[in-house]
Amino acid sequence: MSSIDELLQEFTRETADRCWIATVLADSSDDRVVALLIDLLLSAEEDDLLRITVLKHLVLREDSDQLHQRFGSAVIRVLQRDTDDLVRQHAASALGGYVNVEGVLDTLESFVRNESQDIDVRYNCLGAIQSNWRLSKCREALQRLVDVRELGKSAQQTLDTQ
Repeated sequence: MSSIDELLQEFTRETADRCWIATVLADSSDDRVVALLIDLLLSAEEDDLLRITVLKHLVLREDSDQLHQRFGSAVIRVLQRDTDDLVRQHAASALGGYVNVEGVLDTLESFVRNESQDIDVRYNCLGAIQSNWRLSKCREALQRLVDVRELGKSAQQTLDTQ
């Protein structure tokens, strides 16, 4: 039995240190691991700390285009649908690594503009765009965001430091 098999089996045990196992598995491209990580992200019933652990490790992954798209799409869904603001804050931050995935930049920009969203979620969405300021499409998004109340000044500062 491979170490991945053993870890996946251990993950199902009630007494397992699931955060540690998710951390160990976080960079694996094994189909079973990818499915597990995406399921964890999308399950609001899962422990928030476990989901945040997965989100933190996503930024370290170097995936094929197909896996990159899958993870990016899953994180968008977390940001859009989750009810826990802390999980959504981490999802917003993680999306900085996925701005080339279809829909990510538009989603980030709409969250920055939406004053009914948690302010920290909005700041993290802006930060995800700012962290990619070298990309022309992100600079263009920042230009569009300079008029946003509370956050526009930060967008302008990023543009000014280039």
